[in-house]
Amino acid sequence: LRQLINEEPLLHCPTDRDFLVKFLRCRKYSVEAAMETIRMYFRMRHDNPDIFEGLVPGRVNFEAVFGDNHLITVLGDKDPLGRCISMVKLGAWNSNICPLNDFVRAALLIGEHVLRDPQIQVTGVVAVVDTKGLYLHHVRHYTPLFIKRLIHIVQECYPLRVKGVYIVNNPPIFELLYAVARPFLKTKIVERIHFIGDDYDKLHAFIPPELLPREYGGIHEPYDCDGLEKELRRSSRYFEEINQSGYQTK
Repeated sequence: LRQLINEEPLLHCPTDRDFLVKFLRCRKYSVEAAMETIRMYFRMRHDNPDIFEGLVPGRVNFEAVFGDNHLITVLGDKDPLGRCISMVKLGAWNSNICPLNDFVRAALLIGEHVLRDPQIQVTGVVAVVDTKGLYLHHVRHYTPLFIKRLIHIVQECYPLRVKGVYIVNNPPIFELLYAVARPFLKTKIVERIHFIGDDYDKLHAFIPPELLPREYGGIHEPYDCDGLEKELRRSSRYFEEINQSGYQTK
């Protein structure tokens, strides 16, 4: 894999073992497939500067995304299969809290962070997506172009194994957004999406309540967003290195 990277003179890419192995694990140790994902990863960062330029902890709007809003976080415990549990409040976001790109930047930074865990590189991630509060005004922001771009980034360009998506509190309007998203999703991802509604017993069939916050029928206190922010800031050097990598223009 290092040899393939060295054969691309315009690609400045980390070649340490930790960075390369996460791409190899995601692609079941196919060197060619891992290399293609690395190419797509850095092309994606190059082609979307509105999201990825300066994507380091010091330039992410944590106050808005975390704060009282808890738009996205990662639970402290993994699920019984060793998978990372992420919590995303899709319906709680609105443009008065922060620009949509700030929400996306924080989510992708967290994604980069959890992918540094060797166990998660193998076991993958599950997500509880709370759509409570989703209304028509969200549709103006969650456009087909935005949805397509975000799916491409997560599904094709990140060395991420999405093992389950659990949609909770889904109002009727979510069906419209999902109808837009579904054609862009791989079949295996579609099969891993489960519509829970507000019956949290269904959610507990996938994630035990002892791992969940109380608002989802669990036993834990609200999210430790402060702890996650501190972890991200401690990793600033890593994010700076990634931010300085990529395809160089002639």
